[in-house]
Amino acid sequence: MTPSEKPVLSRLIMRPEEIEQLHNFRYPALYKQLYADGMLNWGAFGPEWYQKIFPTLKEHPPLLLYANDLELLNTSMVADYMEEGMLFADPIHKFVPIATSGAGDWFALYYNLQDGEDVPVVLVWHDSNEACILAKNLQDFIFLQMLETVTDMDTNYPGLLASGDMADNCRKWLQSHAPYLTARQQEIIQSTFAKGTLTSAELRDILEAEINFQWMDSSFPYQEEI
Repeated sequence: MTPSEKPVLSRLIMRPEEIEQLHNFRYPALYKQLYADGMLNWGAFGPEWYQKIFPTLKEHPPLLLYANDLELLNTSMVADYMEEGMLFADPIHKFVPIATSGAGDWFALYYNLQDGEDVPVVLVWHDSNEACILAKNLQDFIFLQMLETVTDMDTNYPGLLASGDMADNCRKWLQSHAPYLTARQQEIIQSTFAKGTLTSAELRDILEAEINFQWMDSSFPYQEEI
């Protein structure tokens, strides 16, 4: 499902602290900063999102607006999904969703592997009993997603980043996300955007050098046994 196909949101945006109180956990400080800075809202989804809302977001892109196959959940959507439960997940697994894919998979914070301030981000597949660990924390996940967007780009389906002036979109995307990245990560993204594209092999080399950690790319079953 694309943003333009989603129903218009009808409820007020919840504060992260309200969700924390309801579900007894603490968001990473970066997530709360993103919320405070207005970075966690792509606007009201509906049939006219692309024509009317998306153009207004391009000047200061919210979190991962241009990421491949990722649709950000605002905090009220997060609260709804947590109340409903995630894909028959075993309660032993502490997931907090932050985004979905077009196919209905989840990107989520995974508190079982929290290490101090680092809460890993995982991809929870909706059609198989498997979750894959993508990054050790939200900052590294943002870095990963920004690089993946320009990796092996499909010229027939280049995505939102190529809507209009791609170079200008890249510049403004990095500008709005720079406060949430390290200086080193900013430099790498800037040079990558200037180059225009990455191969999968180049991406893998960067990730191994910059954000590798013990659990990266490992996976685990997450559903309750029947």
